Amino acid sequence: MGVTFLTPWAWLLAACGVLPILVHLLARTRSRRVAFPSLRFLEATPLSAVTRRTLQDWPLLLVRIAVVLSAVAALATPVFITPAREAAWASRVARAVVLDDSAAPPEDELRSAAVGATFARSRVRDAIADAARWLADQRPAHREIVVLSAFKRGAVDAADFVGVPPEVGIRLVRSSHGTAVREREITRLQLRDEGLVRVLEGVTLGPETTAVRELRAEVIPAVPVTVKATPQEQEAADAALRAVLRRGLRLPPAGLLQPLSVDWTGDVASLAASLESRLAAPLDAWEPEPMTDAELAALARPPASAADARPDDLGDRRTLWALVLVLLGLETWHRRGGTWT
Repeated sequence: MGVTFLTPWAWLLAACGVLPILVHLLARTRSRRVAFPSLRFLEATPLSAVTRRTLQDWPLLLVRIAVVLSAVAALATPVFITPAREAAWASRVARAVVLDDSAAPPEDELRSAAVGATFARSRVRDAIADAARWLADQRPAHREIVVLSAFKRGAVDAADFVGVPPEVGIRLVRSSHGTAVREREITRLQLRDEGLVRVLEGVTLGPETTAVRELRAEVIPAVPVTVKATPQEQEAADAALRAVLRRGLRLPPAGLLQPLSVDWTGDVASLAASLESRLAAPLDAWEPEPMTDAELAALARPPASAADARPDDLGDRRTLWALVLVLLGLETWHRRGGTWT
């Protein structure tokens, strides 16, 4: 069994233990009056100043010193580390449950934690950030974020947990019904009446519907894409490029950084596929198929160890304050005439 102090700086006040000694040295002792029948047979002697240099009433002095040191120890908040207390620390969990669908969280997820809360937002990343901030405000414990979702592909990824501290555990629990709403952005290069424009579209992927809305558009002065073809086929290639651009050509998130040139493939469909394969990543991650167990396991991690999760509880200072009260009562009893023997 060991001991630790939650406020060890309080031991600096132990220097106050010299105060009872100074009180005993500087205190004046009252003279005891003795009845005497006559003073005429006593010779007169001159009065001399007497200064006490020795300590008297050692038991009372020790009691007063013990009062001061016990109070200082109580202010230092000692925690006696016993096997039972270590077991309690090891089992204390602060759990934040993030909901990615309409299903209610399992009751045992919150009931088995010392403290727990649920978080739900339109975007899982925002709910995870809320959960991380809430865990940071809790008393030290095993901190854990539990994400409850059907885990359709693209619902969560490693980027959603970047802001979660490494000592916080992550656990992913698959639910049966997913109704998560995911937000994505698409940049398109499109030919319109006013010319070639770069369009930013917001895509909302719901459980049953998909909505697309235009966020902004800007005119581009020159066409950054060319199709190489033979002189005989160049006119058909340019017409096919205009057809692809009029439908809209998806760009990477960072936009088209430099001009792109492709070879003429003979038809509009193959040209569009060739351009999109060169420019943007495929949309497979947007499909509603579920993530695999291996992908979920790659995102999960255990919480910090019990040694790092030691809570700052009240410690054992109440016992020391009770001892201070007992010692004060003993000191008061002696000053009022009680004797040690």
